[in-house]
Amino acid sequence: MKTLQSCVYSTLLAPITAATTARTANLDCQGADYATISIACGAELNTNSTNVVVSLKESDDTTASNFATFNSTYAFTIDNTAAAEAVLHVDLNGRKRYLQIGLTPDTTTNGPVLTSVVGILQKEVAASANTNNADYVKVG
Repeated sequence: MKTLQSCVYSTLLAPITAATTARTANLDCQGADYATISIACGAELNTNSTNVVVSLKESDDTTASNFATFNSTYAFTIDNTAAAEAVLHVDLNGRKRYLQIGLTPDTTTNGPVLTSVVGILQKEVAASANTNNADYVKVG
């Protein structure tokens, strides 16, 4: 099996245009080794809306108050003066079961921003011994 075939794709936050609306979504990472989270932001509507705040948290359950930031690099701002995409790569070894992505557009009410988030979970797979589809072939 090829590596990309072992991935599970999830739309965490469907595309929506919102101003000042904080949105969150949880990703169940049970059985996965790695997570990639892709955040897409449309270009600002006007100069009043220039940032989208992103936070990634973790928890053992889905109770909102139990989620906590585990790494300060996963709390940042995307400048969406032009359309922008941010991609987070998370090694899930030693992490809690659930990740929670949070997006909060700039607080200017007349500057809505189009945002969406896709989560990709991957289980590490050993390379196939079949030479027709192997990632590598060991000889000898």
